[in-house]
Amino acid sequence: MISVIPLYAALLGLIYIYLSVATLTRRKKILVALGDGGDKLLQKKMRAHGNFQEYVPISLILIGFAEYLGAASLFVHGLGIALLVGRISHAYGVSMLHEKLVFRVTGMALTFLSILLSSIAILYLLYR
Repeated sequence: MISVIPLYAALLGLIYIYLSVATLTRRKKILVALGDGGDKLLQKKMRAHGNFQEYVPISLILIGFAEYLGAASLFVHGLGIALLVGRISHAYGVSMLHEKLVFRVTGMALTFLSILLSSIAILYLLYR
């Protein structure tokens, strides 16, 4: 069986690069090398980037363990899709100057759902 998790890791890696470049581009535009210079849009881009790097690693690790322990491929795809859509939604919502809260809330809900379900799956698969 071919592993599913590398697909989502690669896609999320591309999003990480996008968020990094978006932050760097804003820094260059307003000539701020460190911190946020009080720029609200840079603050938003930094938080979108930072939140992504806070949640994606643990999420991928948990989904990867669930897959390693024998979770069904379709279930792993579901976790990966929830994480991917959640992170895109959250980054989009947070990085907008005039944020639409629905994107942020949806993004966090999907991210938490992938963490919760993969954690439960790991415990189930370990102790079944």
